[in-house]
Amino acid sequence: MNAPVRSDVDVRSHPRSGSPVWLNWLLALLTVPVAMAVSLFAFGSVMGLARCTSAGCQHMGPGEFWFGVLAYGPPFLALATLAVSFFTATRRHGVWIPIGALALLLADLALLAFTFRP
Repeated sequence: MNAPVRSDVDVRSHPRSGSPVWLNWLLALLTVPVAMAVSLFAFGSVMGLARCTSAGCQHMGPGEFWFGVLAYGPPFLALATLAVSFFTATRRHGVWIPIGALALLLADLALLAFTFRP
């Protein structure tokens, strides 16, 4: 009475396409030390201003509010990347989450280096 249902597609034989899951997690975990390095660079740049007088340094950083965003934001970005990667690591284009986070961290580093130049 109950005939087996036949299908032309075997769902077990199709591997997940896209980047491997280990690459996603490697990049997501890499955001943590990069965020620490960006934060250390930010605070090192501020400490480098101790030698400046009011007229001695031309480029004294991005201002208090933006310095707070640029210095304290990277750890939160790394934490958010790890949290979002729990949901997107196995998806096809999930690798773009840590790649985007690393790009934001590098942009943060470049902006700090540009605004604190001697």
